Amino acid sequence: ATSSPGNNDVNNGHENNSTATIICKGHSRPIPQIEFKNTTEDGLFMISSCLDNRPMLRDGATGDWIGSFVGHNGAVWCARLNSNATRAVTASADFSAKYWCAITGQLLHTFEHRHIVRAATFSKDDSKIFTAGHEGKIRIYDLKKPEAEPTVCEDKQAKIQYLLTPSESLIVSSDDKEKMIKVWDTRTLKHVKSLEINGVVTDLGYSLDSSLMCATAGHSAFFWDMKSFDLVKEMKTDRELMSVAVDTERNRLVLGSVKDLWVRRYDFKSEKEVACNKGHHGPINSLAFTPDGSFASGSVDGTIRIWRWPEERS
Repeated sequence: ATSSPGNNDVNNGHENNSTATIICKGHSRPIPQIEFKNTTEDGLFMISSCLDNRPMLRDGATGDWIGSFVGHNGAVWCARLNSNATRAVTASADFSAKYWCAITGQLLHTFEHRHIVRAATFSKDDSKIFTAGHEGKIRIYDLKKPEAEPTVCEDKQAKIQYLLTPSESLIVSSDDKEKMIKVWDTRTLKHVKSLEINGVVTDLGYSLDSSLMCATAGHSAFFWDMKSFDLVKEMKTDRELMSVAVDTERNRLVLGSVKDLWVRRYDFKSEKEVACNKGHHGPINSLAFTPDGSFASGSVDGTIRIWRWPEERS
């Protein structure tokens, strides 16, 4: 672990439509991705990747810094936790993915690659790690024998940016050129389905309850049923979008855009904009909801902000 990045600031939020804000400092460069892990017996945790090469683990409720994962020599594009937040995986521009103990910060294994690694994630049962990047390969590592050669899904010439694992037998990917999302079968290692969209994917993730897969591309946000991959809705906006998160249970949607420094909040069903959260000094790369209905934003400005909806303020 490194020395603490310092205390978080609390903004009482007059500029944010009465939305209380916790400002999480410590990173020094843009933050491409943040993730909350559903509440464990030890609490709620948030992990963030950063182009400053030091992903961080925080208390998801307060934003307080817990520790940094030290070992990468290049920008870290992705950081994910396993289901109980005891392990982490990171993907980096230093041509490696790393597997960590999230309790002690100890490096457990380094998976060497031949090019930039942009995405990494765990299987549903936490027994495998999936990685992808600029090599046009999705690698599948067995954590029971991490030193063994991985099995590979070939996506030649693709620079893969995002990976999801909706089930034990499926992987979802997107790259930096094709206007589609690809579904892969881990049993056959083959591409089995394509979801056509109107632009290159700029964000890809799950809804809070994991019932939907959500993505941004061009001026639209897309939402698919996670089991059938049927398109539930496409929401069109007048801005080029960069990030999305949705809480279907509370009917809440948040979006970030390429040229906008604000987080815009919407009613998910009606698509009506209900508020605009101001405070960042750069575009919003990543958004994520917490189980209590608040959400966080990770920005090009190097900060993370945790926001509460007005009715949740005490």
